[in-house]
Amino acid sequence: SGVEACFVLGKFDVLNELAREVIQNAVCLNDKIRVYVSLISSISSQGRMCDAIDIGLSVLEQFGETLPSNLDDDEVITDYVVHTSALLAQLDVEEVLKKEMAQDESKKFVMQLLCNLIAPSYAGRPRLCPVVSSRMVQLTLTHGVCRESAFAFAIFGSVVSRSPEDIMQGYALGKIALSLMKRLDAKGYLSRVYAAVYGLINCFVEPLQACEESHKYAYEAGLCTGDVEFANANALLVGCAGTQSGSDLQSLANQLSLYNGKMKEMNTKTFLTPTQVYECFASNLVGETDDPTELSYGGKDLLSNMSETQNEISLKNQYYFTRMFLAYVFGRYELAAEMADQYRKVVPTMRNPRLANEIFYLALIALASADEEAKSEARDAAAV
Repeated sequence: SGVEACFVLGKFDVLNELAREVIQNAVCLNDKIRVYVSLISSISSQGRMCDAIDIGLSVLEQFGETLPSNLDDDEVITDYVVHTSALLAQLDVEEVLKKEMAQDESKKFVMQLLCNLIAPSYAGRPRLCPVVSSRMVQLTLTHGVCRESAFAFAIFGSVVSRSPEDIMQGYALGKIALSLMKRLDAKGYLSRVYAAVYGLINCFVEPLQACEESHKYAYEAGLCTGDVEFANANALLVGCAGTQSGSDLQSLANQLSLYNGKMKEMNTKTFLTPTQVYECFASNLVGETDDPTELSYGGKDLLSNMSETQNEISLKNQYYFTRMFLAYVFGRYELAAEMADQYRKVVPTMRNPRLANEIFYLALIALASADEEAKSEARDAAAV
């Protein structure tokens, strides 16, 4: 449709006009669903996460799918995840993979809407992700599978993987997601399924090098199928995995520069700044900047870009991690300690591929700070 084409081309003003016309004139709610799906994705890709979530929840209510008002409450989140895990425990893998196709059109529409709520939830309201993914899995188990089911299992697997003792359960759910995607020939969902499976689950089980190559493939697949939002998510994950897995840093910086140029061309903002963080990170490590501990793009510190977005916690977490890494590597231990303090204030809800290095460098910075403090005390004592 024209709305979907405008989304892929990044012509969001035209998209909004077309969407408004369809929503006002469509005979029934079902006729509006594709427009709402594209509208949510377009708003999300511009960094307006809360607006995208509000529209999605409002449309879901029109389909009779009302989620609790206190979605961020720990007890609500736990109830959803525990209930979904209990449903899965009653089935073996083959039963899940062989479930019949969903027939209820309204439930399939609900699955599409929930599927499109994942990206803005993850970036702007991450505590909503466990509830949305749980509900998607529940609908799959009770009403049958559809193309969105593969993504449901991938995201729910990442939720389960937050607990170290449950990482293998999450890994198994990721395999189910990949198998369902193949069975359903859901090529249009490859980019988002790969982002979740390789970026949030397999990165804790398999070598990061393998995950990086999967993200590169998913980036191209996303562009080919029009899933621009998750193509860009995979671009970010290429940077995240590549800077930590021994990739050639110059080649990586060049690759990320191409990704960032494409994001600007397509007028998408959500993943632009964090991907620029990793481009700067790689460039700094190969000596392309005067001060390798700074993260600036086009002469502007990247932190100033982040304060203008609604998903600043995730963005700032990546910014402070990379700066504390650079500060430590280049021997500026006071700056490293300062960045580490800032990093601890913005830890995201979901685990990520940086986790091992985050813990490692936090420990190194703590040791370096203690050593500097001991030397300072020794100098003070000698001067007395």
